[in-house]
Amino acid sequence: MKFDRQLPFYNWLYPMKGQELDTVTHHEFHSGIRTEGVRSRALYFHIPFCDTICTFCTLNRGLGSTGDEQIEAYVQALLKEIALKGKYAEATSIPIRAIFFGGGTPTTLTAGQITRIGRAMHESFDLSQLEEFTFEAEVKSVTEEKCAAMRDIGVNKVRFGLQSFDPLYRELFNITATIEQEHAAAEMFSRYFEYTSFDMIYGMHGQTFEQFSRDIEYATSMGTATMELYPISNVVTQAPLHHAYAARGLKPLSFIDKMAMTIYLNQYMRSSGFQQHNGHGFLRLPEGRKPSAPFISRDYLNLYNTHTWSYHDDELIGLGNSAISQVANHTVMNDDNRVTYVKNLMENNDVKINLTVGDGIPYERGIVLALPYFGWLDKSRIRWEHIPAEMTDKLGLLVSEGMLEEDEREFRVTELGWIWYVNMMYYLSPASDQKVLDEFTALKRRAKGLTDGDDRMLPLLQLSETRR
Repeated sequence: MKFDRQLPFYNWLYPMKGQELDTVTHHEFHSGIRTEGVRSRALYFHIPFCDTICTFCTLNRGLGSTGDEQIEAYVQALLKEIALKGKYAEATSIPIRAIFFGGGTPTTLTAGQITRIGRAMHESFDLSQLEEFTFEAEVKSVTEEKCAAMRDIGVNKVRFGLQSFDPLYRELFNITATIEQEHAAAEMFSRYFEYTSFDMIYGMHGQTFEQFSRDIEYATSMGTATMELYPISNVVTQAPLHHAYAARGLKPLSFIDKMAMTIYLNQYMRSSGFQQHNGHGFLRLPEGRKPSAPFISRDYLNLYNTHTWSYHDDELIGLGNSAISQVANHTVMNDDNRVTYVKNLMENNDVKINLTVGDGIPYERGIVLALPYFGWLDKSRIRWEHIPAEMTDKLGLLVSEGMLEEDEREFRVTELGWIWYVNMMYYLSPASDQKVLDEFTALKRRAKGLTDGDDRMLPLLQLSETRR
């Protein structure tokens, strides 16, 4: 074991240090966005509606179904924000390489609403270099008409939340779709889009290795090109889920149990014709092909994620309530209240934003986030003259511990490093960022009703205790 404890969550924004929070207008920020030194940008669209609310999710969302008037009002406001951003050359002059529709559930939109948003997006942004366009889905709200509309506006990847095949955990998560609907949706997506992926969670309270093995076996039989499997983050789930665990006598797994599942998952997936393509994503290999070196495949990449957990010169612009933008040393969140978001756009043609300003351009973000998560780091992308010696020393130690390997061109994550990718992200972060993450963890663990397992890794006992 390379670390003495495991983190209870698996991704975060960076940087988190030296920030000042302010509330400014949309115009004040976007009229001053830089364009020099930017390699590419991505767009994120937040659709905050769900037919049902999953108990493991704490993202900004509320109840809403296809055809609801509240969704149409939101779409009209979103169209205004798209047009508003389209007026700023600084925000639109950099070609968009990736787009992600998340939520919530974007497939609560009607086919007509999808078409209108897509048309506005094409009119306001340069999409000439668009490579990846992902649309999140919930299988009950998907139709052939919606798939056709998504394809027509440029979507080439759909990702849906399957989470588990186990009836117990599907009930605990409040997943109301049937397994038959999951399979039917996956088949439908394969006819319209280049890539289909889905999310799976493991390490739930009371989950056994037998249940976990069954879930993985079913997952590999879905036939999708990729899938995402990650341990549940108990500290950022909802209290009702934990109350349901308690009512059924289900106890939280220790983090050693979760680590054992991750190690088992690694072996299972690679022996079943898959290879890792990031910290928790797996790519289906061509028939008969074995996983090859380097450990992380480069045949597939979640391009959108390279603008959220990547280098300093890849940036993100968010649209919709609570959507986040990361531009230079600024992190911006749109108004997280859907009602006031809609009201301000419709009445004032403006969006309230919360702005945090870092100490400077985060040149080290590629080291802290991209290397552990994506599995490799192109040294030429890093402005090494801006990287503190402490961070390069840490890289050297990770190499000596067998978690990274290095040559003249790049750093690469090893099999051991992949298992610990989250801890490497934390370890490579400056002390001030670690302090923020520690305080956030402590705060979440004080939340009433939430339960989590022991996060200690080996050794669990002092040597003097083992001799007694």
